[in-house]
Amino acid sequence: MKKIINIVMALTFITGLSSCLKDDTIIGPDSPGAIKNIIEFKNIAPINSSPTAPVPVFIPFTLKPDAATAEIEAIVNYAGVDVAPSDIVVNLAVDPSLIATYNSKVSGAAFSQLASSSYTFPASVTIPAGQREGKFKITVKPNSFDASKENALGIKITSASSGTVSGNFGAVIFSMPLESIWQGTYSVSYSNNYGTIDANIGTFDDTGIKLSTVGPNKLQTLSVADTYSGSTTFQFNGTNTSITSVVVISGSTNFATSIQSVDIIDPINKVFGLHYTWGGRGMVEKWTRTGD
Repeated sequence: MKKIINIVMALTFITGLSSCLKDDTIIGPDSPGAIKNIIEFKNIAPINSSPTAPVPVFIPFTLKPDAATAEIEAIVNYAGVDVAPSDIVVNLAVDPSLIATYNSKVSGAAFSQLASSSYTFPASVTIPAGQREGKFKITVKPNSFDASKENALGIKITSASSGTVSGNFGAVIFSMPLESIWQGTYSVSYSNNYGTIDANIGTFDDTGIKLSTVGPNKLQTLSVADTYSGSTTFQFNGTNTSITSVVVISGSTNFATSIQSVDIIDPINKVFGLHYTWGGRGMVEKWTRTGD
């Protein structure tokens, strides 16, 4: 695969792009000057929200639309230098206001809180003495989801028997998209041959590019033009006959995008191609699915 340019290095050539990485804990246990006794949700997947988002979003995995049940293993973490000195009981609760806040603060966000009949999880989880993590199961019923919505579940830590609940990762949103037919691994041809020409992109082919479902027929790859860190999201219509939008984000920057043409879309063989611009850069891309 093409090496993705770290944005700090890329600033020599171009401005406006940024990226941010987060460790498994807000304050790593081995970090110099780490603060003890922080209780938080641990990353169970890459963070799928920007550093400026009001609540972190995770997509544990995509769900089969016809599945009666599926389980997600979530983790609460004891962050700091030491392990838990004694059993720590962490209390949990669903919080639909997390989703309402996220939707109101993040442009284009449209998460929908799962109906209470579509999920279960325990009211508390214990981090055992001498350990750093407590694990619990979230059970969901994908075949009861509304396939037209961006299904998600907002959960918060309400209290803990010891320690301080994290202000940044004491609440999370688990996005639970139903798998699109377009999800899979692709070979892709890229060409920045019109609009603003970016010397970092050029024309090239690559393989092994993943498209993951992040909403109703909404697919995302974790790069920008397979060159910059960030994400590119393609929204297919409900009949799989067109692409209605492309969203390009790097760091906290949501670039202006437009589609000039959808050149090919073949839902049988999973091939699509289009002309689109992001931040003025014209891209011609053709995606061919090669596997799961």
